[in-house]
Amino acid sequence: MHPPLPPPHTSAPKHPSCAVQPQPSTSSTGRLSSPPPSTPVQPQPSTSSATALVDKVKSSYDVRQELLKDNRPTTAIDKKQLIISVDDIRRVLDIAACTVCYAPLTLSAKTDCLSSKLTVTCTNCDTGVVIRDETAKTSAGKNTKMLENNVKGVFEAVNNNIGITGLNRIISTLGIDTFSQGKFTRHTHYLYKRMDKHYPVRMKDVISAVFTHYESYDILPEPTTGLLDITVSYDGTWMTRGHSSHIGVGFVVEVDTGTRATPEWIARHASSCNRNYTGTSASMGTEAARRLWSLSTQLGLRYTTYVGDGDSSTYQAVQQLNPYDVPVRKEECVNHVSKRLGTRLRKLKKEMMTTITTKTGKEMRRSLLSGPSQLTENTINKMTSYFGKAVRGEKDKPYTSTEDMRKSILASYHHAVSTDDRPQHNYCPPGINSWCFFRRGEADKTKFCRKHSTKPGYFSKIPSEHRGAILKVYTDLTNEELLKRCMKGRTQNANESFHSKLWMKVAKHKFAGISRVNFISQVVILEHNFGFEAAYFPQHLGFKTTACKSANLQFLQKESIRSSTPKQTVRHQRKKSGNSSDYISGGF
Repeated sequence: MHPPLPPPHTSAPKHPSCAVQPQPSTSSTGRLSSPPPSTPVQPQPSTSSATALVDKVKSSYDVRQELLKDNRPTTAIDKKQLIISVDDIRRVLDIAACTVCYAPLTLSAKTDCLSSKLTVTCTNCDTGVVIRDETAKTSAGKNTKMLENNVKGVFEAVNNNIGITGLNRIISTLGIDTFSQGKFTRHTHYLYKRMDKHYPVRMKDVISAVFTHYESYDILPEPTTGLLDITVSYDGTWMTRGHSSHIGVGFVVEVDTGTRATPEWIARHASSCNRNYTGTSASMGTEAARRLWSLSTQLGLRYTTYVGDGDSSTYQAVQQLNPYDVPVRKEECVNHVSKRLGTRLRKLKKEMMTTITTKTGKEMRRSLLSGPSQLTENTINKMTSYFGKAVRGEKDKPYTSTEDMRKSILASYHHAVSTDDRPQHNYCPPGINSWCFFRRGEADKTKFCRKHSTKPGYFSKIPSEHRGAILKVYTDLTNEELLKRCMKGRTQNANESFHSKLWMKVAKHKFAGISRVNFISQVVILEHNFGFEAAYFPQHLGFKTTACKSANLQFLQKESIRSSTPKQTVRHQRKKSGNSSDYISGGF
């Protein structure tokens, strides 16, 4: 447990333009630009190793690729394939001859959807050749009746959410026999069973990589139990919108490497064959968290630090479960926290209502904060944006204490209520490079300092008797416990990314059973942890990957990295090339 911190407001010399002056906090908790793993019970890494790793910041993708570099498949790349009609092959054979007796050749073709068997024989001697697809095997190595191209085609249909209808449309256009529903279903069940055997083996490599990563920071498993304490983010998602879904999933992500662990599926469908939960859709995420925390020790892990959103029910459920002999700490997702100001201000605007009489004598209810230059939607959005910037802080200037964060947040409020008669800029950073025009003017008297009335603050025209309610919202959102949980600046972005990738492959407007949804989640997790090419499932079934498919998988990986890289608009690039102080927390 951390020692108690002093209250944020204590007696101190007051700035003439503001009633409260903050006292620097004695908290030693700082935010790192790339926070190393940290747990409440494990020894911290040495200063030299931590500094070296922080100095060279790597993306989570680069970290995973380095940790899992020894687990890439070594399957040889096959030659290209082409689609050609049987009649065209026969026309070629009409001008060909047997290499032994020079007699004419004959062709026998047997097609099976995307797979085929071609037999070329001599009409005179026994010379001949048979061309066929590889046969799919079970996990025990026994042959099945399924062939390579059919298995690959069904996998792509399931993985890309086109199903049997989309697959049959494509292959029928090319003049290839279509799949029957029974044949397609048999192939999908084969893929599901093989994935259930393959997935745990691959995830052992992922867990081993997590142990290796923490060892690089000198954080080792607990000697008596052999369990490693790690920091994870958790979030739940539902298959259908609203709170009527029959299928939900919760999963954890290790925050430093970004590796995703095995998800926990909750199904309450009316069909008894898939049901593993009885309860409401809204509580699926809570139930999934209980199961994941209970099963974590089987992986050799303890999720002792949990990054979550504002849903307190999940954290309370984990606390009540008490799966370990140490408490589970919660850290806040700064993206969710940054949205709380807008939610609270909109709620406040609805609560502060009064009755007015119109010119026609009709009585109506109206908010005291509505109207021009009051708490408009634009004002709420702007102040929420500044609040979010203050919570996240600057990457190159991380917070060293919760007091620094609190001052940055309150700076946006007091700056917004300042007027020429009563400037309130004591929370704004001083100096000539400050984002605050007033503090810049104080630092350099030779430069022109504009008046507040030239560009009034967003809250400056709200009556003073109403500002107290707004200030209370800011005070509530800057309490010490909340800010402590935001200090490391962690988010649930990896969880949100998984949601989008999962439901892109399993569209929410189409029905899908839990077997298919579980299969797709396993594919997405392997693609994320190992990369598209290394995780390509058919090659782990013993099939070769063509050069064309290998190039396509590499392209998908590059696109995935590109889409996850933060982008700057031209406007932001132009501003950043000028005065960087425009982007300091709370600056406007």
